[in-house]
Amino acid sequence: MSFKEPKSNPNFPEMEEKTIKFWKKDKIFEKSVEQKNRNNCYSFYDGPPFITGLPHYGNLLGSIAKDLIPRYQTMKGKRVRRVWGWDCHGLPIEEKTEKKLGLKNRRDIEKIGIDRFISECRNYVSEISAEWNWYINRIGRWVDMENAYRTMDLKYMESVIWSFKQLYDKGLIYQGLKTLLYCTRCGTPVSKFEIAMDDSYAEMKDPAVTVEFPIVSKGKFQDVRILAWTTTPWTLPSNRALVVNKDEVYVEFSKKDNTYVVALKRIEQVLKNEEYKEIRRFNGQELIGLNYQAPYNYFLPNDNDFKIYDYQGMVNMEEGTGIVHSAPGFGEVDTEMGKHYGLTTMFTVDDEGKFIDKVIDFKGIYVKDADKLIIQDLKQRNFLFNTETITHRYPYCYRCQTPLIYKTVKAWFVNVQKIKPKMLELNKNINWVPDFFKEGRFKYTIETAPDWCVSRTRYWATIMPIWKCEKCENLKVIGSIKEIEENSIEKVKINDLHRTGVDNVRFKCEKCQGEMRRIPEVFDCWFESGSMPYGERHYPFENKEDFEKSFPTDYIAEYTGQLRAWFYYLHALSTALFNSHSFKNVVVTGVIAGTDGRKMSKSYKNYPDPKHVLEKYGGDALRLYLMGSPLMMGRDINMTKGQELLEQVKTILLPLWNSYKFFATFANLVDWEPGKDISKSDNVLDKWINSRFNQFHFQFSDYLDKYYVSQAIDLIRDFLADLSKWYIRRSRERFRAGDINALSTLYWVLMKLVKTLAPVVPFVTETLYRNLSNSVEKESVHLEDWPEKEKVDNDLLEQMRVVRDICSLAHAIRKENQIKARQPLLILKVKIKYQELQKKEKMISLIMDEVNVKQIVFSNEIKQEDDWAVKQGDNLELSLFLRLTEELKEEGIVREIIRHIQQMRRKSGLEPKDRILIYMSRDEYLNKILLKNKDVIIQKTIAEELHVKDKRQEMKLDAEKEVKIKENQLFLGIKKV
Repeated sequence: MSFKEPKSNPNFPEMEEKTIKFWKKDKIFEKSVEQKNRNNCYSFYDGPPFITGLPHYGNLLGSIAKDLIPRYQTMKGKRVRRVWGWDCHGLPIEEKTEKKLGLKNRRDIEKIGIDRFISECRNYVSEISAEWNWYINRIGRWVDMENAYRTMDLKYMESVIWSFKQLYDKGLIYQGLKTLLYCTRCGTPVSKFEIAMDDSYAEMKDPAVTVEFPIVSKGKFQDVRILAWTTTPWTLPSNRALVVNKDEVYVEFSKKDNTYVVALKRIEQVLKNEEYKEIRRFNGQELIGLNYQAPYNYFLPNDNDFKIYDYQGMVNMEEGTGIVHSAPGFGEVDTEMGKHYGLTTMFTVDDEGKFIDKVIDFKGIYVKDADKLIIQDLKQRNFLFNTETITHRYPYCYRCQTPLIYKTVKAWFVNVQKIKPKMLELNKNINWVPDFFKEGRFKYTIETAPDWCVSRTRYWATIMPIWKCEKCENLKVIGSIKEIEENSIEKVKINDLHRTGVDNVRFKCEKCQGEMRRIPEVFDCWFESGSMPYGERHYPFENKEDFEKSFPTDYIAEYTGQLRAWFYYLHALSTALFNSHSFKNVVVTGVIAGTDGRKMSKSYKNYPDPKHVLEKYGGDALRLYLMGSPLMMGRDINMTKGQELLEQVKTILLPLWNSYKFFATFANLVDWEPGKDISKSDNVLDKWINSRFNQFHFQFSDYLDKYYVSQAIDLIRDFLADLSKWYIRRSRERFRAGDINALSTLYWVLMKLVKTLAPVVPFVTETLYRNLSNSVEKESVHLEDWPEKEKVDNDLLEQMRVVRDICSLAHAIRKENQIKARQPLLILKVKIKYQELQKKEKMISLIMDEVNVKQIVFSNEIKQEDDWAVKQGDNLELSLFLRLTEELKEEGIVREIIRHIQQMRRKSGLEPKDRILIYMSRDEYLNKILLKNKDVIIQKTIAEELHVKDKRQEMKLDAEKEVKIKENQLFLGIKKV
């Protein structure tokens, strides 16, 4: 049997391209799934990415995490269904389409027609998705992209409307007024968590005004002006109340011809060292209930408007005047307060953020543009006390970058408060990695969650299946295509659940026989994403048994932003629909920062194309780096241009490759074939490396079983170092001699190792497996079973640990005293607590050989003596005798010469089997020593003969060099026989 001898400098990316072609040609992925029993399944959710732009490292991170665990579970005998998904709906796609068509707002969409706009959105989605395939292949991810589900597919959308109908029937859906973050360009509410998830905040300069509100109540505050501060002058036409803290101290003071009131703690900041006369101090409680004159009164007030109130948490003493202007309808807390006190909720702004006609002084003006006009108007009418400019973090739309406002809208909500206790209870059944998210951020997300606004006043999404009677406003909620067709007044065939497919479908009202039309709203795309477990299988209309077998899923992985997004919505919907958690095990990854320090995002374009890195270092290197990084334990990182990946190549891929290269070289020299039972080898190094692998394999499997991926990756580097730097190095002479036990041991360790590493580095392990198996084993390493756990000899591992500690400490003594490891020394004294080592002759021989000493003495006491060097370690103390005899010096010279000859062999590209002639110049001192040890030199360097020649004599050599040994200059040359 001949093993393919690999190149010394492998091109891993080129090798990976060949592997991808092999996988595709021989359908290895398909075989890996099909060969497993259908009744032994493992499931996971593939969170669908938006089809907008090309993937960044954050996308690849998630994809690799979703590939590694399924590969592992497949090798453990599980049948793992792996189907790609695309998130096709929502603002990200609409915004891209609007740019393509040159549209500025919703009004422009209505002008060109909803039908055309939806058609263009569909076209955009179809054009972009194919570009991802290259990246997914190059990171080694196995997933069915040809049969990918899409949230825009009719069957998926039908499952979405089914789920909404279920929630409605359970009494979990209501329509209500809520103050939400609102994008005036997109004309729709925006979720707070989406802003936080994408860090959609910018430093913005805004006017801040201090406004005078004259008190009109009779009494001691008559003719006094309350000073209130706001950073949103445009909300002043909607003012309905002022708010103070009843427990704070306020000051009445005079300045010029007027009398004012501010909080005592804020008076110096408000007046900015201007002169004033304090009249009196009083408790805020005295202001409660007073009426004041508002600067604007476009709407008739009710009996509760234009009064001063106290409302907990609304007033602070860190900014402003200690008195807050409140405009219910334009602020969450303002609206809550307005409901509490029965104030008028204002609707002064339309869907484009412009004042309605009733606000006659500013009608048709965009609110942010109105700030200057309102400030000027306040000044002219003596309502303005002061104005300034502040810089603060302000939220903006994560897609179109328009500054957001708070606006009260009429929308449809899921009543999360009803299911919140059950959501908290079910969270206890989920295994979170890292575990602090379970009782930390995810639990907090549930505890603080508001009711879920699931409606959007947009276009490209699944329709909300609610029909409303135009006469009596009776509602009918539909849960299937069949129901729509059966209830339609006219005979219809529904092929689309977008607005274009159903907006014209009319029902007859069962109550008044009037005509019912569908409401215009569509679903929030997160409602669609949260419906993924059943939507992708068209449950309950199809695949009922398959879905129920796989639910809740075994595994899910996404980054920390999804704690408030996909993870939360999956959990909320599964709780409401199935009274169950949605996933059993969840890995929460951290965030990779982009070039601007923010989270990598396709919308920010703040990352380099990963294509260059994949072409330069390969998918295995990227997998090792990302899976072994703190990201896999929920921590954030910054990624540079490739140094991290180069480190993976140097410390993992090359040691693994070179270990195989070493094996193949010497196995081919003796025509070795597999079959030797390594358990029969008596060699202590063979026994040790076998047991060391068993230990590594046990720990590696245990970490993957617990979803501790980065900890598993950490083990690889240490094991490869043990394999290459200890086992192979210490066994080198045995391999050169064709030792069958050594070759058998290394072969089987490599075979089991490539199987164990296959889920992590699928490319290089495939190549090595096929080189090792040579058609003896299976077609692919990824069709292999996971290696069985075998016995670990912990006593042997401990003995070898102590041996290596002794060697390490002894080498440190040599280094400190500038004595090379090739120079033999006489005696090493050892004092250790592990007394059993004294009885292990083979271990002692290992130490002597590694440390290069003639004798080891175990002692109960180490003293500082002449010619002895002492060093201490953990539970260990050594003393090394440094004086050299002539014999030791000569042996050191021989070893030095052998090293130089071996270097020349490698430099000239000679194979281990190639025999050479050695030539050296005349030197009386060195010639005598080298000729005396001629047989040793010939044996160690695989030479035929050693010749002493005049170096000036012309010889055609394969390699030559001048070396300096003990002040003597020597010419060395080698020639292949």
